Amino acid sequence: MDVRLQLTLKKGLTPAVAAALVCGVLAAGADVTPAAAATCRIPSTLVLEPPKRAFELPGGAQVQVWDTGNRKQDILEQRFVAIRIPKGTLIPRAEMAPTLSQKTTPQAQAGSEPRAVVVINGAVFDPSGAAIPRRSQIADGVTRKGDSVTDQGLALYEDTRRAELAVHNMTGEIFSVQGTIPLGALNWQRLSAAGVTAYTRDWGASFHPTGSRTIVLKNGVVSRILTKKNDGKKRPKDGETFLTAPNGSEHTAALKLLAIGEPVTVTTDQTGVLPRVAGQPPLGTPDSLIGVSSAIVRRGKNFASCNSRDNNLRPRSAIAWTADGDLIVAAVSGRSNKNHRRSGGASAHQWGEYLLHLGAVNAINLDGGSSTTLLVRRQVGGPLRRLDRDDKDSQARVADSLTFLAPTGPLILPPAPTPTPTPTP
Repeated sequence: MDVRLQLTLKKGLTPAVAAALVCGVLAAGADVTPAAAATCRIPSTLVLEPPKRAFELPGGAQVQVWDTGNRKQDILEQRFVAIRIPKGTLIPRAEMAPTLSQKTTPQAQAGSEPRAVVVINGAVFDPSGAAIPRRSQIADGVTRKGDSVTDQGLALYEDTRRAELAVHNMTGEIFSVQGTIPLGALNWQRLSAAGVTAYTRDWGASFHPTGSRTIVLKNGVVSRILTKKNDGKKRPKDGETFLTAPNGSEHTAALKLLAIGEPVTVTTDQTGVLPRVAGQPPLGTPDSLIGVSSAIVRRGKNFASCNSRDNNLRPRSAIAWTADGDLIVAAVSGRSNKNHRRSGGASAHQWGEYLLHLGAVNAINLDGGSSTTLLVRRQVGGPLRRLDRDDKDSQARVADSLTFLAPTGPLILPPAPTPTPTPTP
C-alpha cells in the first residue's frame, strides 16, 4: 500500500513543558513589556467615531467600516474594517494554496466555497524563492508542514466553531528492519538537525533542501536512492516521500543502511496546548492549522513595538478575542489612489490600540503590507467583495487564508466531562 503520513494526536505536553511554552508564546513579540508611549505614533480617533458603514453577514457576524476619506496626504488616509463574530456562530477553516511553494489570492483560495462569508489573508511566508509559509500547516486533520521545534499557530475546530491560539510541535518516526530513525521535519524550508526531513508532493515544483543522499519511498518500500546533486531537490512524484538529512549527520548515516526493496513506514504526531483557554487544554484534533506571528495584544495590554520599522504606517491584519469569547477579524489599510497603489494604514502600536478599542483581550497579527486582504459575502453564494481597499484593487497572492463559513446545522458541542463519583465513607 502507499506510504502515508499518518496523523496520531497525543494527549498533550507535560504540565512543566506546557507552562514553559505558554510563557514563550505570551512573550513572543519584540518586547516583553508594553512599548513606551513616548516613542510611539499617536493613534487617530477614527475608531472612536461612528462607523461609515455597518451591516450583518449571514450567520450573525457584524461588520463595521471606518474611513477617513480622501486627504491631501495619501499616507494619512485610513480604512479600518472590523468584523465581530459571536462565539460559536461561523465555522472557521484554513484555505491553502495548491502547494507549499505556490501562492494564490485569498479570492482564489476561498472562492469555490459559497458559504465563506468572511475571508482574510493568513500567515507570513518567505517572499524570496519558493515563498513557502514560514510555519506549520495542518489541512483536513493531516500535517502538511511541520517541525519538531515548538511553534505557535492558529488551530481551527469546525465542529465546535472555535479558533484558538496553539503552541505545538510535530514528532515522528521512520520504521524499518534497520531500526527507528526520528523524523525531525516535514516539508520544511531547512533540514532538521533533530532527525530526518521528509518531503512530499505537497511541497510543489520548486527545489527543496537536500543532503547528499535521498531515500525515495513508494508503496511502502524504498524504490530509489538519489545521490546526484539536484535529483534529491526535485518534487516527489504521486505517492512518493523523499527522506534526507544534513551531510555528515548521524541521521544521514542511518539512511545509508536502507536498501532498495526494504519496507519503510513514516508516522507523524502533533502535540501541544491551547494557552489562551483556561486550564490550557491539549491541542486535540484541529481540522486545520496555520502558523501565526507574535501576539500584539496580551491580557488586555498593547505589546506592539515602536521601533523604526514597526512605527511605519502600513496595512495590517489580525484576529482577536474578546473577554466573552467572540472573535474579531480586522484589517487596516490606506485608500487607493488613481493608480490603485496603497498608502497609509497604521503603525504596529496604533494597530494594537485600535484592537483594544474594539474590546480585544488577546490579538495576534496575520500577514501585513501588500498581503492584507479582507473579503465578505453579503449572502451565501453571492460574490466576495473586498472591504479593506477598493473592490477593483488587485489582491496579492499568499500562502493561506482564514475563512469563516455560514453554518448549515446546529453547533456540535463536545460532551461534558463525566463527574468523578464521591467515594462512600
